[in-house]
Formats: sequence, C-alpha cells, structure tokens
Amino acid sequence: MNSLYNFTLLVHSWNRWIILLAGLAVIILAIKGLSGKGQFASVHRRSSLIFISSLHLQLLIGLLLYFVLSPFTMQALSDFGAAMKDSTLRYWAVEHSVVNILAIAIAQVGSILAKRKSTDQAKFKTTLIWTAISYILILAMIPMGMMGEARPWFRF
Repeated sequence: MNSLYNFTLLVHSWNRWIILLAGLAVIILAIKGLSGKGQFASVHRRSSLIFISSLHLQLLIGLLLYFVLSPFTMQALSDFGAAMKDSTLRYWAVEHSVVNILAIAIAQVGSILAKRKSTDQAKFKTTLIWTAISYILILAMIPMGMMGEARPWFRF
C-alpha cells in the first residue's frame, strides 16, 4: 500500500505542474486576446481543455488519496474532532481539499460560461476572470514549505 501511495502522490505532484503551466498559458492567451482584439481560436480552446482536463485528473487522484491512500486523511477521518485541533491534519482533511475542489468548480464554470459567450472578447474576458480566480486559489493551496516541513518541488 505504501508504494501505491507514493506512486499516486508522485502523479498528483507532477500533475500540479501541468495544471500550473496550462493555467498560466490560458491566462496569458486570454490577456493577449483581450489586448490584441484577437479571435478565440483553437489554441485557446486547447489550452483551456488541457487546464480543465488536468484539474479533473487531479481531482480524481486527490479523491483516491483522500479516501483510500493518504495516512494524513485516514488519521483525520478516524477522529475528525481531534483533526480540527491539529493544523496539519485540518489542512489536509479540510482546507487543501475544499479550496481545491472550489477552484476546480470555478474553472469548470468559467469554461462553460466562456463557451456560451457570443463574442471573442467576451470569451477572453470570461476565461481570464474565472481562470485567474481558480489559479489563485490553486496557488494558495500548494503546500510548499507549510507546517514547518520542507515539501519537495519535484517528487521522484
């Protein structure tokens, strides 16, 4: 079970970089589109698709970690009251998961709303706003150097 946990954590960790790069690409392309009065083209749709797809993959991996593999959440779920008093357990059991699920929902809603817009400028604006909000939430929940422990930038 430990090797499965480590492998799943590795995939979860590396997928974060796909999310961060794809999200940044979506934001940059939306800004360029707004400032240049460009067309919302296939490159914009593809970058949004990669961002949303990698978020959905991250959610699936995260749920597997949360309910099956993670020793942190297993400990928290065994005594949720005690976990709420421990900042590390509370972070993994509630804060990290809830905020990231919210970020994924925001990105998905933004993607749907952008597709429904009739003008390219409205698509760029909608994409920029919703993706930026999602991206900020995601950045806030990456546990780099949290809780007094050094967390690796890259897992191997």
